[in-house]
Amino acid sequence: MNSETQKQLEAQLFRINWDEYDTLAHRTIYDEVASTVEAVGSDVADVPPALLFYGIRNILYPTFILGQIPDLLNLLTTIEGLRQFATQRIGQILALNQLYTEHPPDDQEVRILTTKETRTLAHYQAQSSRLRKKYFVLLQNLCQVYIHYLWTSPESCLLAMRLNDFFPGCLEGYNKPSSLHFHMDLNENEKAEFGGLKDEVSAWMKTILEWEYEREKSGKQKGYSKTDLKASFKDEFQVAFPPLDYADILDVLVTYLTSVEDMTKRLEKWFPALT
Repeated sequence: MNSETQKQLEAQLFRINWDEYDTLAHRTIYDEVASTVEAVGSDVADVPPALLFYGIRNILYPTFILGQIPDLLNLLTTIEGLRQFATQRIGQILALNQLYTEHPPDDQEVRILTTKETRTLAHYQAQSSRLRKKYFVLLQNLCQVYIHYLWTSPESCLLAMRLNDFFPGCLEGYNKPSSLHFHMDLNENEKAEFGGLKDEVSAWMKTILEWEYEREKSGKQKGYSKTDLKASFKDEFQVAFPPLDYADILDVLVTYLTSVEDMTKRLEKWFPALT
C-alpha cells in the first residue's frame, strides 16, 4: 500500500459516521485492507494498524458476517504478528532502559523511562502468553463456527475447500495449499491441538451425516417430500446441532483486539521512531 493511498484511506476512516452505517465507505476501506493483507500475508510492515483493526470490526459490526470468517482469520493473524512485533520491541526497550539505568553512558545524554512507563511496558510484556492463548482459542472457535455456518449456507459448496484451509491434507485427493496464514505461525503444541480439533470436527461431521440419513428416512416414512424436508432442514439442524455462543467468542475477540490496539497505540505515542 503506497503512502498516498494509506493517507486517503485513513482520512476516510476518520470521517465515517459510526452512528449511520455507510455501506459504500466501509466497503471501499475493507476491500483495500483485505487486498493488502492478502498480498503481505502475516508481514505487518506494510499494513497500517488502524486499518487492520478497522477491517476486523467491519466484519463484526453491526452484525457478525459469518461468511467472512476466512477473511477475519487472516486479518487476526496479521494482528497477532503486530502484537508479537510490538512485544519484541518492548523487550528491547526495557533491556536498554535497564542497561542505561545501571550504566549511564558518559559521552551522550540518554532519556531513562519513568516509573509509570516502565510499569506499563512491563505489563504489556507480561500479558503476552495470555493474549497468545486467546488468539489460539479464537482460531479454533472461529473455524468451528464457520464449518457449522457452511453446512446450511448458500456457500455450502465451499466446505471441502475450507476444510482443507483449516486442516491441510485432511481430505484424500485434495492437496491444495491452505489460503489461511495462521498455520505458518503455530508452534508444535498448537499444531498438535489443531490436529485434535480436526479429529473432533471429523467425528462431529459423521454424526451430522448419520442424523441427515435418519431424518430423511423418517421423513419418507411420514410422507414428507424432498421439498418439505429441504424447507425445514436449517431450523431442524440448528436445534440438533446448536452453534457455539457467538457472544462469548466476540467478547474474547474484542478483549484481544482492545489489548493489542492499546499496546500499539501507546508504543506509537511514546516511541514513534520504533513503530
